[in-house]
Amino acid sequence: MIGALVTIVMRGRRFLWRQRGLDRRRFVALSALIAAIEIGLLIGLLAIVGVLLAVGAIATAAALVVLTGWLAVPHWLVEHVTIPRGWHRATHRLARTDPRGDDDGWAHLSAARAVARAGSPSAAVDWLTALLPTRADAVTVVVHALVAHGRGDRDGARALLASVLDLAQDRAHARSVASEWLAADAAERGAWDELAADAARWPATPLRYLLEGVAARRHGDRPSRFALAARWLAAPGRRVTWRHLRADHGVAVTAPSPPTTAEVATAPAPGDDPLAQARTAHHLALRRRDHAAVGAAIAAWARVIDDPAWVGERTARAIALGVEPSQAPAAVAATRDALIAQLADLAVVTRAPVAVDASGLAGAVAHRVRNRVLDGLELTFERVRSRVAAGQTLAAIDEWREFLAVRAAYETALGPSGVELERVAFPHADTACGAWAVWLWNARGEHLLSHAITSWLAERALRVGDAAAIEHHGRNRALAIPRS
Repeated sequence: MIGALVTIVMRGRRFLWRQRGLDRRRFVALSALIAAIEIGLLIGLLAIVGVLLAVGAIATAAALVVLTGWLAVPHWLVEHVTIPRGWHRATHRLARTDPRGDDDGWAHLSAARAVARAGSPSAAVDWLTALLPTRADAVTVVVHALVAHGRGDRDGARALLASVLDLAQDRAHARSVASEWLAADAAERGAWDELAADAARWPATPLRYLLEGVAARRHGDRPSRFALAARWLAAPGRRVTWRHLRADHGVAVTAPSPPTTAEVATAPAPGDDPLAQARTAHHLALRRRDHAAVGAAIAAWARVIDDPAWVGERTARAIALGVEPSQAPAAVAATRDALIAQLADLAVVTRAPVAVDASGLAGAVAHRVRNRVLDGLELTFERVRSRVAAGQTLAAIDEWREFLAVRAAYETALGPSGVELERVAFPHADTACGAWAVWLWNARGEHLLSHAITSWLAERALRVGDAAAIEHHGRNRALAIPRS
């Protein structure tokens, strides 16, 4: 009877725990309710133990003491003893008995946290990965991300954890671990804008909810200091996070830093002639290497090079410098081509937006950038096509890593260029990644990975307006994912 009651209460606690992660408006209230349930259950069980001891029912009282310990001790030991010390095997065994977890995934995730804390030694990693299912799922991705973090690969860990949302799988524990790690990582890097922007995408955890409040106050928004203190009380590691409450973050973000002396010195002056302005803009682009400066340099050079008088001036100057008159036009064309190559290199490196329908110098730079981007993407997709055609398999997690790399290369290359260039590149992505998704589904049984690739292709098809691809990938995305 008591066991059934405990089971019902713990299931109710799990339901509230999930709702707490999704409903930020009631997060503190739900956290307090969950704590009240746990404390009330423990007090009730201890009170019953006292009554049983008083009436002499020692065996029943002993059983209730064991039950009480099962409710409280494993989780405390995991969080405060075994994980901080990197004891992965003990963590896994205790987590399997922790009533807060609802499957083996919780034990795997807890053990991965311990492995990462210990620096991800090879023996521990091999032991842990041998326990994982053969097919990739959200737990597998998070475990490998934590292992990467333990080995110092923070960028790789960040990419893997961020990709958990791309997997159409309701694994609340995996998403919560990923959510909390990404929030802590963003706070450590000072990326408060990133943390605030991602708030709606991730389930809230006590630590994430606190850090989201800190990020909001850094922008002069809610919550109030009292509400932030309530979040702090609900979060773990209060001694570490206390510094966020000591400082008054209720001010807006500081203004951008003023330009340096060198940048002011090289900034184009309004009174300069167009050639001088183009040269100073070019020097500033080389120094700053951001897309705004590169765009300004392209525009400044276009005003010079597109002027019909420039060809005559450069031809006359070449002849004056001793170039044969018959060779002067070729020398001028070579100068223009060298400048276009330099500007295109800067545009590719800084991801400067270029107008593919522009004319003159800007159009030539855009054409060069377009060819560079498409050539690079074609090599990427050709590698995928060749591997799939040859049936060369990778481990499931490595298949997922390769997709993340391909997707990042595609979106990084095409992101600033607008939809026009993507309309040219998308058919290559559709052919290679579409075959990849079908192969993963039919031959490998990696349904979650295949579904994620198909969903991405459907989103890109919608962006470029490819009706056939929208229908095809939309139909495939609607397929039910078999349970492993």
